[in-house]
Amino acid sequence: MLICTGITLLATLGAVGDANLPGIILDTDFRSDVDDVGALALLNAFVDEGEAEMLGVMASQTGPHVVGAINAVNTYYGRGEVPIGLSPIDDQRFPDYYAPVIGDPANFPSTQSNDTAPDSTTLYRRLLHEAPDQSVKIVVIGGQTCIHLLLQSEADHEGDGSIGRSGRELIEAKVRELVLMAGNFENADHPEHNINLDREASQAVAAEWPTPIVYSGFEIGRHVQTGGTVSDPETNPVAMAYKLYPAGGVGTIASSSSYDQTAVYYAVRGLDANGKRLWDLSEPGRASFPDGLTWFEADPEGPHRYLIHNATNEEVAEAIEPLMARAPAATN
Repeated sequence: MLICTGITLLATLGAVGDANLPGIILDTDFRSDVDDVGALALLNAFVDEGEAEMLGVMASQTGPHVVGAINAVNTYYGRGEVPIGLSPIDDQRFPDYYAPVIGDPANFPSTQSNDTAPDSTTLYRRLLHEAPDQSVKIVVIGGQTCIHLLLQSEADHEGDGSIGRSGRELIEAKVRELVLMAGNFENADHPEHNINLDREASQAVAAEWPTPIVYSGFEIGRHVQTGGTVSDPETNPVAMAYKLYPAGGVGTIASSSSYDQTAVYYAVRGLDANGKRLWDLSEPGRASFPDGLTWFEADPEGPHRYLIHNATNEEVAEAIEPLMARAPAATN
C-alpha cells in the first residue's frame, strides 16, 4: 500500500471568496454518531454567516425517525423548508441514539418525515438540475451509497425525462467538488467505518466520479473534540442529541470526535481559520479502497487529494466549536 505524504499548498481550492457562493448538499448517516448533528449545526451556522447555501440533505441511514430528526435541526435554524432525501436502500445497522427523540414533533418542531421524503437519487437529480453550472459542493459524511446511486442513474430516472441527463452528466455540469469524510490516510491498514458502510460504492466513486474529490480522513477529526458547549437541550435539538449520545454518559452533554465537522468546515471555508492554516492538502493522486483499506498513489494528473494535519487538534476545535454553539440567526 502506498500512501503519499507530499504537500501541495492549494489554498484557493474550497476557500472563502469563491466567485460563486457554494450550494451545499449534505449526505449524512444521521442517527448513530452525534458528529452528524454537529456537522449539520455547523453548516447552518455557515449559511447564517452568508458563506454558503444549503440546497438539501440526504439521509443514507434509514431509521424511522431520521428525516424528522434532520428536519428538526434545520427547523431550529429557520430552514425547515430545506428538502431531505432518503436512501432507497434500507440501512439500520447501528444504534439510533437520538433521532427518535429529536425527530418526534411532540418534542421539537418538524414538518418532514420518512413518509414524505423523496428518494435520494430523485432529489439529488432535481437539485443538481436546478443549480447553476459548477456551483454545487457535495459533502458526504457517511456511506457513499446515495452518491453511487446518483452516479449510476439514467437520463430518464423514475420518469424525470424533463431533466434529460444521466447522473454522470449532471455531476459533470453542476458539481464543483466532492468532499468525503472517508478513509484513513495515516494508517492504511485501518478499515475505516464510512468506507466499510458500502465498500462497493466507495470503490466505484473513487474510480468513476468525474469531479475533484477531497478526502477528510478518519485521522483528521478523531481527536478534535467539540460539542461540549452546546446548550438548552429542551429547545435545541443539537444539544439534545449531544445529551443523548453516550460520549460523556447518556444525560450529559459532552464533547465528541469531529470527523464530520472537519469535512463541512473544509467544504465551506477551506484550509484556514483566522489566518491559521488548519490543514494542508496532499499532492494530487488517486485513492482506492480495496477490501475497505486506504490506498493513495501520487499522480500529477490525479483528481484526488486528502487533508493533512497542520494545526493542533485544539486549534481546529476552536475554529469549529463556537459555530456549532452559536444561536441561530433566526432567533437573534
